[in-house]
Amino acid sequence: MGKEHIDASLGLAFSLALFEKYRKNGLLHAEVHHVPGIRGRCKGFLHLVEGKVVACYIEDKEGRRHTSSSTILIKLDSERGPFEWMLSPHPAPPSLDPRTAIPARPIPNSPVPKTIAPLDLDGLEGWTSKQKLMLSIVYGLINGAANIEEIKSKSPLPPSVTEEALRVLLAMKLIVILV
Repeated sequence: MGKEHIDASLGLAFSLALFEKYRKNGLLHAEVHHVPGIRGRCKGFLHLVEGKVVACYIEDKEGRRHTSSSTILIKLDSERGPFEWMLSPHPAPPSLDPRTAIPARPIPNSPVPKTIAPLDLDGLEGWTSKQKLMLSIVYGLINGAANIEEIKSKSPLPPSVTEEALRVLLAMKLIVILV
């Protein structure tokens, strides 16, 4: 059977490069210390979708989250670590399974996407401006009432690109699909 966690304690920079190459999904986390501006031991978190960091933060001992970047955590890991990073894998985004593809032709009762979390474009490290724009356009069309077909028809992007953006937003847990 597969491992529940993947040991990534060889160094954060090295591990992130490998996870990007192999397009891993999950939550990379470790107990860290000597974080500038935060007293005591903390936990560092990096959320990965297809190997890309989509969210990064540090949680202090009181459970408060402090926005961070992978660059800061890599520097902290190389200067004060290496820390014991572990990747808790998440399932692959829907786009990797063609059987769950969003239908290309109109369906009378097409599912309705609904936003459940804000889209933080600044937190998408390693993403191109074109990719961020694509996500932003599609995210902006999601209002909880328009179904997938309506969103595809309103989007200035090709239907396949709109579908991919919906898959990525779903994998990032920023939207849910109501059936």
